[in-house]
Amino acid sequence: MKLFIFALIAGGLVSSGAMAQEPAELSPGTPIIENFVIDRSDRMTVQVQVNGSEAVPFIVDTGAERTVIANDLARKLLLEAGPVLTLATISGRTQVNSFFIERLTTAAVNLEGLEAPGLERTNLGAYGLLGIDSLEDARVHLDFANKKMDVLPSRKTRSKTKLENGMIVVSAQKKAGRMIISSARIDGIRVDIILDTGAQSSMANLVLRDKLRRRHRTGEYLPVKMTSVTGAILDGEYTQLREIEVGGLTINDLPITFARNYAFTALGLEERPAILLGMDALKLFDRVLIDFSNRRVGFDLPKGVERKSDARMASAY
Repeated sequence: MKLFIFALIAGGLVSSGAMAQEPAELSPGTPIIENFVIDRSDRMTVQVQVNGSEAVPFIVDTGAERTVIANDLARKLLLEAGPVLTLATISGRTQVNSFFIERLTTAAVNLEGLEAPGLERTNLGAYGLLGIDSLEDARVHLDFANKKMDVLPSRKTRSKTKLENGMIVVSAQKKAGRMIISSARIDGIRVDIILDTGAQSSMANLVLRDKLRRRHRTGEYLPVKMTSVTGAILDGEYTQLREIEVGGLTINDLPITFARNYAFTALGLEERPAILLGMDALKLFDRVLIDFSNRRVGFDLPKGVERKSDARMASAY
């Protein structure tokens, strides 16, 4: 079985290859709950119960096909071992162990009979990831103004514009369960954007890099290394994109890393310009609402930015 997990770890994008600090290990006599805070990229967590356990923080990952559990939590809960799975990450394919979860619940999600890949918590940055298998009928509400995230039940609607009051709405399509916006353009180049709340840094494929280089002969690229959820290292080239136009919005000076990311290959996007839009870009908005059931995304502009069709945003970087 082949699974797709595209997230970067909390340690993220570094030029030195440094790794994130590992959270304290669980000891047999201590509670499972740990006060996990928002990491450096503002990837946020929701509280999850596994087989009725105490609630623990999971990262909501709209770029991951399957829900994942940290190995130490699975061992603490005495979960039954599952088969070895082939996992596709940003750096390629690798084999990992898995665990059987009888029941996984959040305030809005109730899943039964999961076969979850097991990964090291130091690479995940939390006790697990909620993948798109948990989000098919849900809305993911990222409230950056109040630093919180909610997974809410989706509400079916016939309206093509109404999502949340005050939000600018962009239509999306689903590909392998993931939400993709195909109306984006960079320098007139049409670009597919995959919304990836599990990635702390936005990444683009080499096709887009090469097209932009042909249009702009000059430009600075900084060699960097990224670490995947399995701990594997991926080389990339870091720069800034001057403008991205998305459904009437314009994001300026977005930090981006070009890399031979296997995620684009797995989604069939290696030969057309594409970006995995991570939390560094999403957190430029006050709120983002990703509605899987209705295939729409809502963006709430920061206070002080006019809400009009040609609204523009400047990055804080």
